[in-house]
Amino acid sequence: MNKENGLVIKESESSLDIQTVDLNSGNIPSLKDAQELPIDLCGNYWTPEMPGEYKKVIFLEIKPQKVLSAQGNGELIDLDCAIFAEQNENGDLVTLMNGSRRLVGILEPYIANGTIRHGTLLKITFMGKRKNKTNSYSSDNWSIKPIRINLPVAG
Repeated sequence: MNKENGLVIKESESSLDIQTVDLNSGNIPSLKDAQELPIDLCGNYWTPEMPGEYKKVIFLEIKPQKVLSAQGNGELIDLDCAIFAEQNENGDLVTLMNGSRRLVGILEPYIANGTIRHGTLLKITFMGKRKNKTNSYSSDNWSIKPIRINLPVAG
């Protein structure tokens, strides 16, 4: 935590941590020279179309999002969505989400046992649609693989 002119600014080791200010202190910092962080918080919904389409992402969390009902009635419903960060061509991070029940259902036990947690690197590949055995619908089929960044060896 930095304290400048009685103003408390929350900061930690990561350059992507978002700062907050205490508005009750009466000291509002100048935003004129503030730098934007390389992450866009506007979530993009990923709806893959072709089998083999993939994303290399950073897992953030699973949380409910308001989405239009699949019934086509215009109703907004809460849908548990997997939230990720994806690096764009400029190197900035963009949030990405998908509410496929199968994708979320595959991730949940790995989150519960600690294998997948906030910051886990993953390659998620859409494998196409698979006909359900219990009804006439089809479900998204996925491949989820952890990925590793090869860092240079110091020495």
